[in-house]
Amino acid sequence: MFVLFQIGCALAPNIAALIIFRFLAGFFGSPTVTNSGASITDLWPQSERSVPLALFSAGSFLGPVFAPVAGGFVSEYLSWRWNFWLVLILSGVVYATCVLFLPETYAAKLLRDKARRLGVVQSGPSLQEQLGTCLIRPWLMLFAEPILFLLSLYMAFIYGILYLDFTAYPIVYKQSRGWSPGIAGLSFLGMGTGMAIATIASPYVNTIHGKYVSKLGPVPEARLPHLVILSWLIPVSLFWFGWTALPPAHWIVAIISGVPFGFSLILLFLSITSYLTDCYGPYGASALAANAVFRSVFGAVFPLFGTYLYDGLGVPWGSSLL
Repeated sequence: MFVLFQIGCALAPNIAALIIFRFLAGFFGSPTVTNSGASITDLWPQSERSVPLALFSAGSFLGPVFAPVAGGFVSEYLSWRWNFWLVLILSGVVYATCVLFLPETYAAKLLRDKARRLGVVQSGPSLQEQLGTCLIRPWLMLFAEPILFLLSLYMAFIYGILYLDFTAYPIVYKQSRGWSPGIAGLSFLGMGTGMAIATIASPYVNTIHGKYVSKLGPVPEARLPHLVILSWLIPVSLFWFGWTALPPAHWIVAIISGVPFGFSLILLFLSITSYLTDCYGPYGASALAANAVFRSVFGAVFPLFGTYLYDGLGVPWGSSLL
C-alpha cells in the first residue's frame, strides 16, 4: 500500500489530493518505523545487537539526511512529481526483494504454521484483543514508565532538531549564500558523514558494552555510561553551526559541524534502543513503538516553526536556543 500510494502522490491534481495520499502513504509505511527495531532484537542475541541496530539506525537517519541531496537536484532539473516516482521505484524494488528472498523468522508464526500442517488446532487471542493490546499498551507504558518517557522525550527532541535542520540548512545556504536547491542539498553531507562514521564504529560499542558488563554485571544500564560523553556533542554541534553558518565564515565550517551531530545521533539512538529492549524484555516492542511514535510527532512538528525561529532570532541565536 505504501508503494501504491506513491502513484497517487505523483499524479495528485491539487494540494488537497497530495496531502491525502501523503497521509495514506505515511500510515501504511509506519510499521517499518515502529516494528523494525523490535524485530532486530528478536533476531540477534543481546551481546550481538549493536551492529545490526546500528545499520538499521543508519538507514533510519541517513534516509532523511540524503533525501534533500537527491530531492534538491530532482526538483531543480525535473518535475517535483519525480520525487514520488523515484520513491515508487526504490520502494518497489525493496518490496519485491523482500517478498522473494526474505524468509519467515518469527518463532510464534513458524510454530503456528507447523501446528496447522500437523492438524493441531490452536486457540489464541482474537484479532480484536490483539489490536486492543497493541494500540493501548505502548501509550500506557509511555506515560506510566518514567524511564521510557524521559528517554523518549530526549530522543524525540534530538530527532525534532534533525528535522528542523531540514528547514535551517536551506535558509542558510539558499537565502544567505545564494546556492541553488541542488547544491544547497549537499550541505547535509556533513551530517551524513558523521552518521556513516558512527555506523562503522558500531562494533566498538559492543566492546564498550562488554567492559561495562564486566564492571556492572549483565544489566540494561551497561548500555548507558558512554552516552554521558556523547550527548554533549549535540549542543556543541548546534553552537558550532549557529555561529559559523553565515558569511563571512567559510561554508565548509558549518557543514563540518554536522559531523559530530550525526555521529552522536546514531550512537545515542543505538544505545537507548538497546537499553529499552534490555530493560523491558518481552514488552520491548511496545516500548520501541511508543518511542518511535513520540519521536515522529516531534519530527513532524519541529519543521513547522523552524522558519519562524530563524526569522525571529536569526541563525546564531536560534541554534543557540536549541
